[in-house]
Amino acid sequence: MKHPFMKIFISVIITAILVSCSHEKKLATEFASRANTKNIFVLSPDYLFKTNLKTYLMDSLGIADDERKDSLLLLHSEYLSVLNDSLFIANYIYGYTKTLGKFGFKVFNQNQTGQFLMNDSNSYQVNIAQIELEETLYSFRDEIMIYDKYFYHDHNLNAVYVNSWFEIKNLDEHNSDQQIYFTTDLISDVPDGSFNYDIFSGKVRYMYNIDSLEIKQIYDFAYELGKVYAGYTFDLLLNDELNSKIEPGKRSSRYWRYDPGNHVFFPASDDKFIILD
Repeated sequence: MKHPFMKIFISVIITAILVSCSHEKKLATEFASRANTKNIFVLSPDYLFKTNLKTYLMDSLGIADDERKDSLLLLHSEYLSVLNDSLFIANYIYGYTKTLGKFGFKVFNQNQTGQFLMNDSNSYQVNIAQIELEETLYSFRDEIMIYDKYFYHDHNLNAVYVNSWFEIKNLDEHNSDQQIYFTTDLISDVPDGSFNYDIFSGKVRYMYNIDSLEIKQIYDFAYELGKVYAGYTFDLLLNDELNSKIEPGKRSSRYWRYDPGNHVFFPASDDKFIILD
């Protein structure tokens, strides 16, 4: 049986948490409702950094010259050698700016610098400083437990990592530093496999097909990433607002995300920017 004091203590803690979250959600709702008063100037990169990590290709090519290695690996890459930088960046930025607009922000690009400078408050600058694509092999294990026995099959999938660096600054805070944020996502071949267990022989057979990654999917992926990272940007600005308006001791440890379609706030897990020192 719990001590009465312990019950009271737990009750106080729970009440404090609920009050804190209620206050945070109220401020978060106000921030979302005022998004249409905020201006965002988006700067995009001129080109992509591209790296082929399939270094085993050098063994078959028989070339040991380090100065030529990167260029030769890129030349012999399956996707990066044919990827159009301008098209990838255009899709990425279109997804990003279009989704920022859906959150309510007034979005300006480099061709609208004059219009943006006419705004004297509630302004942010987002510089997508660098986008890097890394072509590699991705190890994926398909696994299953059958009658308490573990079975697995390993795949080496063609994959492309997209790494992005963002510089985001509140232009209303003239003394604030321009913080750098990082995020990465992966697109790969898609395996479709199944384990078939023969109850009479006790043997397991694994059957699979591979839906191979195609260059068009990478362009589509760029657009989807832009949409996702627009959400990350909104969430970052939202949580910065909460941090500035709530005393540190009264601010919960939650990093809030926002679903503009359903007008719902929920705690983030790993789905957010990584802050770089």
